[in-house]
Amino acid sequence: MIRFDFYKNKYGKELLIDCFNVAEIANRSLSLQELHATSFYEMFFFKEVSGHILLEGTRLELGGPAALLLPPAKPRQWQLRTLPEGMVVIFEGEFIETFLKDNHFLNRLYYFGNYDAPATLPLEKDELDALLGLSKHIKHEIDLLASDSYHLLRAYLYQLLIRVNRNYTDHYQLKGNLYRNNEILKFRNLLRQHIRMKQTVKEYADLLDVNRNRLNHLCQETFGKNALSIIHDELLKSCKSDLLTTGKTISEISYEHNFSAPSNFVRFFKSLTRISPASYRQEYAN
Repeated sequence: MIRFDFYKNKYGKELLIDCFNVAEIANRSLSLQELHATSFYEMFFFKEVSGHILLEGTRLELGGPAALLLPPAKPRQWQLRTLPEGMVVIFEGEFIETFLKDNHFLNRLYYFGNYDAPATLPLEKDELDALLGLSKHIKHEIDLLASDSYHLLRAYLYQLLIRVNRNYTDHYQLKGNLYRNNEILKFRNLLRQHIRMKQTVKEYADLLDVNRNRLNHLCQETFGKNALSIIHDELLKSCKSDLLTTGKTISEISYEHNFSAPSNFVRFFKSLTRISPASYRQEYAN
């Protein structure tokens, strides 16, 4: 899989945010047939777009006006029928989180926090215009890049993130989660760190220093699922990532995710997806 890293010194000095017209990458990454991912956050604001994107094996139809909101390391393939029109804002997480002194800030946003929410957000024209306006402010400030530009850029990005979060939670009828319980945020971070070896509710409850009932209650209240379901979701996501982005065998992926035998891995995978790991890999390749 091809990986794109952030070009920090594009403007002569280190800058962890960038903004440009979608047309600038239409004949590059947006037309790339190979599976690829980025190491940074991406916010696409489309005035016009027609086609779809395969995101971690799921097909998402694209049509404007709409936003496409991608956290780092999301494998994707684009299939666009026409030249898209709009703006893209990309940034490294530390650009905003270090400034806010909140390492969990981006995880508090539904669209970046991996809460099983869609990556697309339909937009009304007036709201799209407002988001494009903020994007253009970011682009103008990057082009100017004065000594105080970093402060304005963070302010513009913060407005953009909050405004999108407000629209997102309204559209999908979600509870705003900017101040979500820190135990849940820690739980999600622990899952990403330990999912290959730890797969029981007790193990994560112990890491959080809470009892299993407390963790189950938090998960049910936040996600509408118990803790084991959230653990299985994260485990499946990790297995899918290896199937799509590595050449590891089914047996290798099985043992690296702490399954006692490949047959148990296959049974687990089929119980959640209704297809085998081999079929999933082949279907996505096709």
